[in-house]
Amino acid sequence: MMQQFRPTDLLLRAPYDEAWFEMVFQALDHLHNAVSLDSPDNGSPLAPAEMVGWLDEIIYTAQEAVREIRAKCEYVTEAANGGQESEVYHVRFDLN
Repeated sequence: MMQQFRPTDLLLRAPYDEAWFEMVFQALDHLHNAVSLDSPDNGSPLAPAEMVGWLDEIIYTAQEAVREIRAKCEYVTEAANGGQESEVYHVRFDLN
């Protein structure tokens, strides 16, 4: 029987602040370090192909979230306003 994932309150909390993104990044970085130094299975109960499948799903979901955030934000460049070339997003929605 496959164990069902039960996300912790920490993972599901909002707002999605820097600490939340740091936690997600550190988990993925830890996985990357483990598979870089060892074999892809590295003690995981998942086969390498299953791990890749999960990572593909995570990448797809992250890319969709980026597209949706950008679509719901006003995109402005400082250069267009006479400033330096940098991107500025003005968020006009609430993620909660």
